[in-house]
Amino acid sequence: MYKQSLIVMFCSFLFILFTSAATADTNKALDAWKAFAASSGNPNHAKWVEEISKQEAIALAKEWKDVRGFDAYDFIDAAELPADLKPGLKINQSNKDQYPWLKDYLPAEMLEHLSSDWSNIAEITIVPTNTYYMHKGYLQGTKELKEKGIELQINAAGELLYPDGSYALMSGPGATSVPFTNPKNGLELNWSYVAHSVNTDTLDFEPIHMRACTPNGKIDSEYKADLWWWHYHNRQNAGAGPIGDIDGKEDYIEGGSIFFLEPNDIRGLAGVRQRYPNADQEDDFKVFIPSLRRTRVLTGSDAQDPIASGQELTWDDWRAYWGKTDVEKFDYILAGDGFILASPEVGYIYDSAVLTEDQCNYASMELELRPVWILDIVDKTGKYMYSTRRTWVDKEFYYMQYHITQDPRGNKFRNWEDSRAWRPTEGDAQWRYVMVNNYITKRMSTLYMNPNWDKRDERISEEMFDVDQLRDYR
Repeated sequence: MYKQSLIVMFCSFLFILFTSAATADTNKALDAWKAFAASSGNPNHAKWVEEISKQEAIALAKEWKDVRGFDAYDFIDAAELPADLKPGLKINQSNKDQYPWLKDYLPAEMLEHLSSDWSNIAEITIVPTNTYYMHKGYLQGTKELKEKGIELQINAAGELLYPDGSYALMSGPGATSVPFTNPKNGLELNWSYVAHSVNTDTLDFEPIHMRACTPNGKIDSEYKADLWWWHYHNRQNAGAGPIGDIDGKEDYIEGGSIFFLEPNDIRGLAGVRQRYPNADQEDDFKVFIPSLRRTRVLTGSDAQDPIASGQELTWDDWRAYWGKTDVEKFDYILAGDGFILASPEVGYIYDSAVLTEDQCNYASMELELRPVWILDIVDKTGKYMYSTRRTWVDKEFYYMQYHITQDPRGNKFRNWEDSRAWRPTEGDAQWRYVMVNNYITKRMSTLYMNPNWDKRDERISEEMFDVDQLRDYR
């Protein structure tokens, strides 16, 4: 009897030990998604649960929470949210007025698209809130800053620096880190958002598909291109190419490049834009024009132009926001915080938004509740294309969840809504789709990307970030 009791006690101890370990290794996002996937019966949701259930993903989420001091559910649990605002809720034109609280969580433009006759969204489904984090190199860099007591600083010119005055994005842990995990003002928030960059050392789209639609829902311009992005310093993203620093790029922080494949009349158009760290030095910005067989040097004002004719994507909107931080030209204001309904970053597994057959409206779109800070970037010159850019910056991910801009006259201009292809086991990301609407012309642009993850180290090289070599890419 005594031996049997010991066996029972030992088994109970093992059970408690096992369940405690399992509980310690889980998170609220995973629990919410498991319940939601079971009720939805959608195989895409089940595949997403499989991905975020991997032990490496669970461990990485926990490490990031320890570094930040919070995750999305800490903010959600502390908030008083509408009882109806929960996974599984479907919102469409016929029932949207039943939820008067929507205006407090869903951007006004998105709410209008439920009943608009252009860029229409037939139905929105609320899915569980995920917990997001950046890749392991950023984790290491952010931890190193904290462990070594290195406090990055912003000087009078608005530049991000180490305490010794050197540029933080050029070397050491500051090159891949979240400089301010809990920003206290607009400039700190801006720099954490800028430092997020593309959240991978090598971005690789082969190809990106760009479409633009007229107000009456007809495609009137369409392009295909290969597009790449490189971080140049303190590269640690496994499988993304060279580790460490890129030779010959000592003067730049990072660079992006594009090579157009279609239509045939512009095939071979190539552009490379590389960023200097100092605020008063314009980017190295060159475009090769095949019809002229000539390379053109572009200026900061050219960055306000569309990347291609008829598209709503400008060079300064590349990767959502690539305007240069310059306190002489812009004010950076932390306008508040709260929550927003935005597209989940599930593009690594499935598309959370589905276009209609005409490619100019949405048959369905998923959104999740995100805790955000609100960043206003206000033009002081009166010469920039946007008088104000309002961006909802994610409190976990330090990336924009939505933004809306105004033109110089104060009119609503362009929005940006996207879904990233984010890998939970690595924490890195590339884009899957983007929606950009022009509210003055009522034109809708969409970008659909085919992100490549494998053999990026074999495909991508320094020649792709030199326009005179990129012109001969294909």
